[in-house]
Amino acid sequence: MSAYQNTKDMLSYLLREGGLFQSPILILAVAASGSKTLMIYIINEAAERGGAGAGLFALLLAAVAVTLTTEHLARVYGAALVQDLAKKMRRDISEHVLNADVSFFQKRDFGQVYAALTGQTDTVATSIMRIVDLVQAVLLLLFCLVYLTLQSWPAGVATVAAFCLGVGAFLLAEGPARRVLDSANKARIAFYDAVNDALRGHKELRLRQSRRRDLAARIGDVTEDAAIKSVEAERFFSFGQGAATAALALLLVAIVSLLPLVAAVDNIVILQVLTVVLFAFGPIEAVVSGLPAFARASVSYLHLNAVLAELDANPESEAARSAPDSRPEFRSIELRGVTVTLRRPSPAPGSSATDTFTLGPIDLMLRPGQSVFITGGNGMGKSTLLQILTGLRHPDAGEILLDGVPVTRDTVGHFRGLFSAVFSEFYMFRQLYGLTAEERARLQGHIDELGLSEGVSIAEDRFASLALSTGQMRRLALSIALAEERPVIVLDEFAADQDPVRRAFFYDVLVPRLSAAGHLVIAVTHDEHCFGKSDRLIRMEDGKVVSDEVQAAVRASEAG
Repeated sequence: MSAYQNTKDMLSYLLREGGLFQSPILILAVAASGSKTLMIYIINEAAERGGAGAGLFALLLAAVAVTLTTEHLARVYGAALVQDLAKKMRRDISEHVLNADVSFFQKRDFGQVYAALTGQTDTVATSIMRIVDLVQAVLLLLFCLVYLTLQSWPAGVATVAAFCLGVGAFLLAEGPARRVLDSANKARIAFYDAVNDALRGHKELRLRQSRRRDLAARIGDVTEDAAIKSVEAERFFSFGQGAATAALALLLVAIVSLLPLVAAVDNIVILQVLTVVLFAFGPIEAVVSGLPAFARASVSYLHLNAVLAELDANPESEAARSAPDSRPEFRSIELRGVTVTLRRPSPAPGSSATDTFTLGPIDLMLRPGQSVFITGGNGMGKSTLLQILTGLRHPDAGEILLDGVPVTRDTVGHFRGLFSAVFSEFYMFRQLYGLTAEERARLQGHIDELGLSEGVSIAEDRFASLALSTGQMRRLALSIALAEERPVIVLDEFAADQDPVRRAFFYDVLVPRLSAAGHLVIAVTHDEHCFGKSDRLIRMEDGKVVSDEVQAAVRASEAG
């Protein structure tokens, strides 16, 4: 997309979504320009008459009061417009993130999303005030030019020429400045990615000093790159603004030295022309200095739209998003010929090739009231299988059937309502998002049962503290999953972080109790001595199910 088209699209967005036409700010801008023009007229009239009478003096005071009042109100309304637009943009991006298909989260880092929600949003939203400033400046400039031309047409022509020179100088500098700004934005995105590494990997960083030093160097490099590129962009913009200032200075010199030679004018006319030009000096500088702000906003708008486009590329359907939170029961879940190909970067240095891993084809039938353990070596596809089972990843081939009916992208939200899960890499929300009053009441009981009552308390709608060990945090996540009482409970290596007492409770008490109550329990485990405590044991190798064993106790029960 060309820079011109992108700027045009951004202006269209600002005018459409910024609320300019619903706010009195444009009327205030017109009033401020008119009152300033009146001030010029009164000053020149006073100069021509040799002084200001009582009437002109009162009119001048009124014009000054109107100017100050309208500009103050315009700033206040402008601040409200900026904040309203920034709020709208952040809500819009957040809604896109919440409505995005799971594939978006599986293939990218989030630095660009952080940048869009912070600096880029602020830059675009703030540019709406530049529109107001430009409207006011252009109106005042037009008023001044009309009045100036009536006083001396050569001075009017010279002023237009100076203005065109300033804008032309900016346009020459804009191209390289945009390219450098784009690089600066990419460096800021890299900074957000590095900060995310610092926050999420704080434990690993403190175990290896060289890793921490490398990350610190990375943060230093990208911040320095962003700073250098930003200064370089400002240098280009400064050339344009300097050319505009030089043009205005030459204009003043021309009025003083050349205007008397070109046109027969007296000192009063020259004084009047200088007064108008000096008043026009501000609007011209405002226009020229406002253009770099639009260029910065345009680059930010381009990056922001790239994020939105990626979020929009594969959104979840409205039906999936509006599905109910839970489904009370089911008869069967079947995976039929399910295949997923994962693409991972090749470890070979300098190679652009990709290493692929294929899960499947998987054929599997699951029913309520079972405890199903899944085992296998690392990287065999267990976690990917859980993502398929829970509807968090769409199969590349094959299908999932719920009660014999294929699950589609429209019905996957309803399908997900069957599951509560504690994944191996889970996130604990401090707020109790989405839990009903009944679920919150059950949650406290599970917290007590899992031995967390001393370290965990609920204050209103949030946990008072999450200063817990890894095992405790996993048990707290399990407490929430149990409180939801979904038909299917998925646990990915839950027992790995538990002490022997908690592990025994999990295998000997909790899992049997859940399956006996009609829940389908699916647990990934490496505890070989506990394999016999499940109803079914599924072994995986190289992305395939190599065995699916119904345990002896289950066979005996079915035979009886």
